[in-house]
Amino acid sequence: MNRKILILSHALLETSTDKVCKWLDYYQVPFLRLNGEDLFQLNGLNALPQNETIAAVWYRRRVAEFPSKYSLKKEHAPTSYTLRRFLIDEFKGLHSLLFHTIDRHKWLNDPVIEDNLNKLHVSMLAGKHGLQIPFTEVVTTKSAVVALLEKYTALIVKPLSECIFVEDESRTKFKMLTKVISASNLKLMPDQFFPSMVQEKIEKKYEVRAFYLDGNFYSMAIFSQNNKKTKDDFRNYDEQRPNRTVPYQLPADVEDKLRKVMQELHFGTGSIDLMVDRHGSYYFLEVNPAGQFGMVSFPCNYHLEKKMAQLLRKAYSHEEEVHQ
Repeated sequence: MNRKILILSHALLETSTDKVCKWLDYYQVPFLRLNGEDLFQLNGLNALPQNETIAAVWYRRRVAEFPSKYSLKKEHAPTSYTLRRFLIDEFKGLHSLLFHTIDRHKWLNDPVIEDNLNKLHVSMLAGKHGLQIPFTEVVTTKSAVVALLEKYTALIVKPLSECIFVEDESRTKFKMLTKVISASNLKLMPDQFFPSMVQEKIEKKYEVRAFYLDGNFYSMAIFSQNNKKTKDDFRNYDEQRPNRTVPYQLPADVEDKLRKVMQELHFGTGSIDLMVDRHGSYYFLEVNPAGQFGMVSFPCNYHLEKKMAQLLRKAYSHEEEVHQ
């Protein structure tokens, strides 16, 4: 039976996935790209990819936006939000069926871990393997923040999960970013609030985005600290004055520790964010298993799309040999 590479992605703004597909065409590796949007045209479970027809799986994305439209008899923002969360969970239930029906060893990353990645757990894992991590705590009161500010000059607050875009009733979108907490802005904080993750603010020299691929690291330094917009979070992109980025070589001991983290997570690929402080110390921040690699590939001439296709070709050839 002729097997294929399965690529799980979405239909919109996936330039890196498009390029990987072109390289697979060049190498004459058969593949099936299943965008999340395609599942809205599903004609039964038998139409899903079957284990025996798949050689390897690259789980890139789930879905960009739901093509199906729905409406309420009477517009009500809380009900609309609740309904949307329900539909997201319903779709996830269908999409994640593939995690259980296609053999786990065929996936570049363990899909169950990837889909349920926990930042606090990953941070603890990094510390276990000898990487420096910023002091991290979860708090619910202003008094706890005041106590921490007696030890640290400033803190940052960031989500325990992932940053999102928040949309109001007029369809205006607001970007969620890392924010600084200091003694000067404590007055804006309520006495009690939802459990929130805070970390000590590291005075950075620069940031590093490293893309991990099959045991190797392809890294880029991001000089974000000199720009007012990006000094606290480089994702607050300055389109008029972009950050300077250059190819970068991480120290061998840092790569060794990061490699152990990725191996324990059963990840063959992923983007890793680090920060280098003014004394040259490396701080681990987080892992994004699906992470953007085009932003590293293009400016650093790493040609990661080609390397990703080569990795998939190797997985395809191995599976074909096993079943000859």
